[in-house]
Amino acid sequence: MMNQQNIAHTNECKCLSWRPIVAGAIVAIGLTFLLNLFSIAIGLTAITTNSDGIENLAIGGLIGIGIGILASMFAAGWLTGYLSKRHCNQRHLGALYGFLAWTVALLVSIFIASSVQQYISFYGNIISGASSVVQASGPNMSVTATTTTQHFVATSYVIFALFFLSAFSCTFGGHCGARHVCCDN
Repeated sequence: MMNQQNIAHTNECKCLSWRPIVAGAIVAIGLTFLLNLFSIAIGLTAITTNSDGIENLAIGGLIGIGIGILASMFAAGWLTGYLSKRHCNQRHLGALYGFLAWTVALLVSIFIASSVQQYISFYGNIISGASSVVQASGPNMSVTATTTTQHFVATSYVIFALFFLSAFSCTFGGHCGARHVCCDN
């Protein structure tokens, strides 16, 4: 009796495979990079010089990047869920596969961005010869600090929303990919 329980438990544990997750993460990184470049190219063609044009460009660029992230993460999640069907017949785990693919893509992207940022800052300081220090004083400093804090808070909420929507999109894509039924079957 104990042996049969171990066999049943072993079959349940084989339901999670990292191959679809890694494939989905690679697709997520590649598609996000391509669609973000496309959004940047569209944004750069619409540059105007007045302040309203710059604000419109920023909002339009944010919307473009948001749409690109949603599309690339849904596609990556769908692929992950679709590939997971080969390893697991429990279709409700497609969302888990999609979320894990998003998490792996996020971790790899952070690692790559951190390495690139260190490289750029190191060689940027060498090329410039020195780092610049900004000192501010006077009665207008509190207004600037308050405005900067408000922009920081708003930016934090926007970044959170983008990350949340990308995670949801990848998770939903994984769910849809796992539920997909081919016409041949």
